[in-house]
Amino acid sequence: MVRRLVAVDETVLKVNGQICYLWAAIDVDTDEVLAVYASRGRGIPSAIKFLRKVLDSCVGKPVIVVDRGPWYRWALDRLGITYFHKAFGKRNRIERWFREMKERTERFYNNVNTKKLKSIEELVTAIAATHNIIRAEGEEVILTCQYQSGRSCQPSNTPPWVFVSVVRFLIIAVAAA
Repeated sequence: MVRRLVAVDETVLKVNGQICYLWAAIDVDTDEVLAVYASRGRGIPSAIKFLRKVLDSCVGKPVIVVDRGPWYRWALDRLGITYFHKAFGKRNRIERWFREMKERTERFYNNVNTKKLKSIEELVTAIAATHNIIRAEGEEVILTCQYQSGRSCQPSNTPPWVFVSVVRFLIIAVAAA
């Protein structure tokens, strides 16, 4: 799907006493979570890896909205992506999603294997897929989550029970990890 404007940000996530950084991207126009990525550090290598995941979920190169994180400028320039800095306004969507995500991870924190970043990323991917379903209900669009690390949730004609089954599977898989 062609994306016009994408907000990206990262936040500190503490799960079972372990700290990691969670990166996320949201389409400003549709409020759809496009990509999530978990890392132990916050810097240029992590930014480049995450931004590549974001670009994989887009057709073309959207304009990226970022905060003043020093790792973004160099990474975005290197990838040839147009961007601008914004503290509020269009970035509020991603800040709201981080708040929602942190509330939900608090409910599952004792069931997540924090030694593996993949476990954290899978849980957050399930939360993002749930967010996208709830967001899309008003638009009568059914979303399914392609269960692959770094992939976004894309619209399809799949029945809703399939999506619910995928989300339940993801939550059970993360709890078992």
